[in-house]
Amino acid sequence: MNDTGPSNHLASNEVLHGRKVYLRLPHLDELSFIRALWGDLETMALVGGPVEFPEPKAREWFTHMVAPGGPANCYCLIFTQDHTPIGEISFHRWDSKERSAVLNVKVVATQRGHGYAKDAILALLAFFFGRVGGRLMTDDVAVDNLLGQHLLRSLGFDRDDTATDVCRMVMTRQMHAIRYSAASGA
Repeated sequence: MNDTGPSNHLASNEVLHGRKVYLRLPHLDELSFIRALWGDLETMALVGGPVEFPEPKAREWFTHMVAPGGPANCYCLIFTQDHTPIGEISFHRWDSKERSAVLNVKVVATQRGHGYAKDAILALLAFFFGRVGGRLMTDDVAVDNLLGQHLLRSLGFDRDDTATDVCRMVMTRQMHAIRYSAASGA
């Protein structure tokens, strides 16, 4: 992976496929979905509450995160196989020296319980630990977000007990390889 210059880690037309969902960079006209996702009280309840995201701020964010983006972030929308956007997934704070990043995933509250988040995370982790060459993925989950903690544990993340104000979940490349090469029969 080239760590110099702007990079979203994904090409603008590239798609990451899961079994139930696919991931791709958003288009500018999909900012309305992102703004609605972040503004939804029920969807955002477990991650600190809704976020005010006015149009000018949204466009600035889009430039920083997506187009042209930069080497520290990889932000995608999550789509069902019928092309309906249902959430977002990203890694950010990419550290090219440590080859580490922080996970983010949100699925619209009304679409939870169908395995979409799990499928999206698996697709992103395969990309991150594979082509990107990542070594460590972390996610600081709110202490009271038991659903998020359970989801990450079910995917093979371990808790890092050194963090006390959050539930820091971690997965290394080795943990991912052991869990998912065994699961695929490789």
